[in-house]
Order: sequence, then structure tokens, then C-alpha cells
Amino acid sequence: MTPSEAKKFLESNNIKYVLAQFVDIHGAAKTKAVPASHYEEIVTSGAGFAGFAICGVGIEPQGPDFMAVGDSTTLSVVPWQSGYARIVCEGHVHGTPWPFDSRVVLKRQIERVKAQGWNFYTGLETGVLPAQEGRRGA
Repeated sequence: MTPSEAKKFLESNNIKYVLAQFVDIHGAAKTKAVPASHYEEIVTSGAGFAGFAICGVGIEPQGPDFMAVGDSTTLSVVPWQSGYARIVCEGHVHGTPWPFDSRVVLKRQIERVKAQGWNFYTGLETGVLPAQEGRRGA
């Protein structure tokens, strides 16, 4: 989606905030609500997160910010939250994809599989683990 197409999409859907979202090493979504007027920043420089606060990305407390750079092809309306859209992001540090970001790792593995002439298929299985059932709604 080009920036002008994204602007039209955001305006036509009355979007006020874009949720810049990535997934940490544990599969938990990390999100920052960014005003829709700053969409172009999300897809260029990214939405900033404190790198040391993200489990599993290998950034120490004195380390750099982790910038969640949006993939414009993933922009979509959040149907259960009026005025919000979401965009899937890839972690960058100092303008470069971060090697310990889960999406960067996935892309690297897909390229390795393609180089072998194979296809990469995956699926998601959602549900609550038995040990977590008592924590619902907590």
C-alpha cells in the first residue's frame, strides 16, 4: 500500500490510531498506539520501544531503542476497536533489521528453505494451555 493509498484507507475508515505491533520471543504481541497522522513514520523510521524491556532480543539496559517498522502490506482495521487499525512490524536497530526479532528470524528461515528448493508451510494453533486456565480474566 502506497502512502497515499494508506492515507485514503485511514481516512475512509475513520482511523485515529494505528497499532504498531510486533511479537516477542514468547509469542506475545507488543503494541504501541501511534496517531494515524504519523503513519508514514511507522513505515519508514518505525515506532520506538525501549530495547532492553523486550524479552529475548538481546538488548541491554544501556542499549539502543528497538524500532518497530511497519510492513505497509499488513495495514488493516481492528474490527473490535472503533477508530483503530494495526500494522505488523519488524524490529530494527540503527536502521537495520535486528537479527533477534522474531519476524526477521522467520524471514531468514524462509529464505534458507527456499534455497533448498522447499516450501515453507506453517499454521497457528490457538488455545489456552491447561496450566493457564486458572489465569483467564486475571
